[in-house]
Amino acid sequence: MKLLALSTSTPRGSAALFDAADVDPHAEPTALQGGAPSSNAGLAAAPAAHVRLLAATTYADLHGHAERIFGAVDEVLAAAGVPAAAVQALGCDVGPGSFTGVRVAVAAAKGVALALDVPVVGVTSLEAMAAAAFAAGAASPGDLLVPLIDAKKGEVFLAAFDGPSAAPSIPPRHLPRDAAFDAVAELAAGRRIVVVGAVAEEIEALRPLAARGDALDFPDAVWIGRLAIDRLRAAAAGGERDRAAAPHDAALLEPLYVRAPDAKPAELGYTPPR
Repeated sequence: MKLLALSTSTPRGSAALFDAADVDPHAEPTALQGGAPSSNAGLAAAPAAHVRLLAATTYADLHGHAERIFGAVDEVLAAAGVPAAAVQALGCDVGPGSFTGVRVAVAAAKGVALALDVPVVGVTSLEAMAAAAFAAGAASPGDLLVPLIDAKKGEVFLAAFDGPSAAPSIPPRHLPRDAAFDAVAELAAGRRIVVVGAVAEEIEALRPLAARGDALDFPDAVWIGRLAIDRLRAAAAGGERDRAAAPHDAALLEPLYVRAPDAKPAELGYTPPR
């Protein structure tokens, strides 16, 4: 199975292409359960023996994702020598993060998946960062791992994880920057706290707890893809019976904003000022 993964929820945009020899994207629909990311999903990444990263690319352009993400897709397909028609599944970063950025990846993944009639798996930005941190050894099972993303307006998006196969101890939420440390310390109950995310360097109380690295500072399509493959494998094997009974249908893919967007529909009868 060739899987294309996308991430545009932060200033880093990325695309990655995988070959997962042991995953059948055409498994029975009753097995492919759960179109949206589940709070019960663990972070275990696909075994390297059956999964090959064929190509990956990144760029930095928070406001240029709409113009650049398909160029990144073309780049990884060309590098791998794989035609677009050979893509058999997609993995998509559904946020939280930049509202505009999240929408770009979700819209792009939906469009490609619908055009090719293939499944698409939503993966949150924070769990991708957590999976990368556990895999890199920045945190160990038993630690409290807290990925952070800048939410602007003096806030951060965060979640917390106890291990690579655990559901989040704190599901994705937004908090004021100055409240983040207290929230995390209360949950840690004496355990070692490891924080990842570039924004942690800007928060004095969290800076001593931060682990840094390319895969830890921002979500990356490489880890979006690894988690998406893992979930497709588990779904095809009937391992996701506790999740909502819906296929990984592009029509069901939704962004995870966490915080309500600033832009709201105008009230009925509203007339803008002249």
